[in-house]
Amino acid sequence: MAQATSKACSVPGCCCYSQKQPYLSFHSFPVDGEGRRRWVQAIRREEGPDFTIKTGSTYVCSRHFTLDDYVLGMNSPFSITIRRLRPDAVPSLSCWHEGGGTR
Repeated sequence: MAQATSKACSVPGCCCYSQKQPYLSFHSFPVDGEGRRRWVQAIRREEGPDFTIKTGSTYVCSRHFTLDDYVLGMNSPFSITIRRLRPDAVPSLSCWHEGGGTR
């Protein structure tokens, strides 16, 4: 059986991991260049030797997004509400902002 891997948030100063905070969601960086650039700038990181975005292993946790960044939908067979990031969402709640990342 495959072992579950833990996801870690890439925002500097954030110590969230999916195994420690299973109630959080972890979002992959956008694939498109402009969206990715906006996320990197928003979390105050710079791609280079110390930070590389790897598909399937580089994430930002839900603590850095507002409720307005999400679209709510219903999974009709079970009536479960599903939260998905809006395509234009950018992390805006950061550890260095007053009250940021405290949800």
